[in-house]
Amino acid sequence: MRTASLPKQINDESSNLIHHYFTRVCKIAGCFDSSISPFRTIPAAMMAYSRPVFLLLQASSAAQLSRQHPAMRFKALSLQSEAFSAVRTEISKLWDSMIVSDELMLSCIIAGLTSSWYDVNDIGVSHVLGSQVLLSLWLASKKTRLKYQEMFILGAYVYWLAISSFVTGDPGSAFHFQEALQQTVDKLDISFDILNDGDVPAPSWRVFPHPLTGFSMKTFICVGKVGSLCRVAHIEAVENFPGRADPQNRLEEKAERLEAELLHLYQPRLDNFQDPQDSQTTINEILAVGEAYRCAGLLQLYMKFPKLLQPHTKRYFNIDKTSWEQDFLHELNSQEIPSGTGFTPIQHNWLRKLAFHILSILERIPPTSGTRVLQGLPALIAATWFVDPTGDGQSFEHPLLPLRKSSRSKDEGRGVVRQGLRMHEKYVGLQQVSRVLEILEEVWRRDDEGVDKCDWIVLVASKGLQTLYG
Repeated sequence: MRTASLPKQINDESSNLIHHYFTRVCKIAGCFDSSISPFRTIPAAMMAYSRPVFLLLQASSAAQLSRQHPAMRFKALSLQSEAFSAVRTEISKLWDSMIVSDELMLSCIIAGLTSSWYDVNDIGVSHVLGSQVLLSLWLASKKTRLKYQEMFILGAYVYWLAISSFVTGDPGSAFHFQEALQQTVDKLDISFDILNDGDVPAPSWRVFPHPLTGFSMKTFICVGKVGSLCRVAHIEAVENFPGRADPQNRLEEKAERLEAELLHLYQPRLDNFQDPQDSQTTINEILAVGEAYRCAGLLQLYMKFPKLLQPHTKRYFNIDKTSWEQDFLHELNSQEIPSGTGFTPIQHNWLRKLAFHILSILERIPPTSGTRVLQGLPALIAATWFVDPTGDGQSFEHPLLPLRKSSRSKDEGRGVVRQGLRMHEKYVGLQQVSRVLEILEEVWRRDDEGVDKCDWIVLVASKGLQTLYG
């Protein structure tokens, strides 16, 4: 039986910060906010007996307030330190049972997700590494069907791991962990209903959205794998030891498998999907953001592994053309463009088209939608490819990812993203958003002035611009 570990009298400052959490932080914590939001219901129950949760709710509130009220920064850091101490105390007790409680697991996730709220440069390295062990223990203790609370915790971890994979941790070990996690999640029996559906026939199961991963946890696992794999590829390229063709071949094989996963991940709307009961957020908007993540994952993968596009390009030249036309066009378009990016003209133009496709997905979502808090990473990845077309602007047709031609210029696309990020920064009040815009402005400047296409992941690592982009 749980015993209360909190003071009987909560002081006014604590009360005010808890109030701010439920009135303001909950609105920016996930893609929807309503009476059924697990960011409201689950911490509200846990904070009565979990000191780490109680402290982290206050700390995150103080951190969110500190941008507008700098005097709150010291309070935020003090509460964060106190919360970390409480978490360490809970971890020290694991030697007896090795069973990680939901409260401890969620505390670690909240600490990691909000690490950049206190300091935009804090990417939660220690949280990511330690949490992998805790998650493994936590999952090992789950012997029956995961209930909604457990689904929420797992989904929150998957989202955190996805956005952090682009900036922190050892990418090689992170990729292996993500693959193992994906296999585990695929085997789990998970309930997505806010009510206990143990006695409900499977065909009648309801699916409520997750505030961070929407209706597809797998999409975010795959996108996280993209982040890790691209960082591994960068490290391999930098080290560039002679005779190391095998590692590169293995990376390309992993990239091929990951491409196939993302290409077949399209999530249609199903009848059992339930409305999040938030007037600002619809099921279709949540699905749209998931699709933006899927496409952004593919764009990032193709940017780092351009060879993945070759089979689709060759297929394009074999349609309705004579043999001499095929040979001539293929030879012409297989030449790398002068910028030395490693892409042929039609590949360059197709990647540009994919970037504007992602923008069009996000633009169709109303700017007031709660999903805006999840749009940072796909917007960042897409906007890094807002460049001029090359040659005659000709592209190709991807057999599994058909795209409409966009007539928008790079300046139009950049303007839309720039304005959207500035509006979003005012809404959430977090410095992470301005960091995303800082990265983009530098990428755009280098693309306009330089010879080579700027790789934003390399730029971020070299300039120390890491943050959590969710």
